[in-house]
Amino acid sequence: MRQGKRVHISGLNFIVAPNVCSHARLGLAVSGKYGNAVKRNRLKRCLRNAFRQHEIRKHPVDILVIPGPKLRPEHVSLHDMNTRFNKLLARMT
Repeated sequence: MRQGKRVHISGLNFIVAPNVCSHARLGLAVSGKYGNAVKRNRLKRCLRNAFRQHEIRKHPVDILVIPGPKLRPEHVSLHDMNTRFNKLLARMT
């Protein structure tokens, strides 16, 4: 993942690297600095659901998601995460 492309979109840092699988894989790195366990788990749940429903899964890439310090829990929803994945897909192509 160190050689991957880094993309910052609306408070989330994405690191995207090609893989040898025929599908995308998602990795999440949410530290305790983001908030308590409830906030961290809600963010991870929203990211996983958005990833499952998005067409980005068809691309052979590994995606590591790291929340930035400006991401607020009130900006975490399935719709917001889908929008971020759309922007990521646009930047990848």
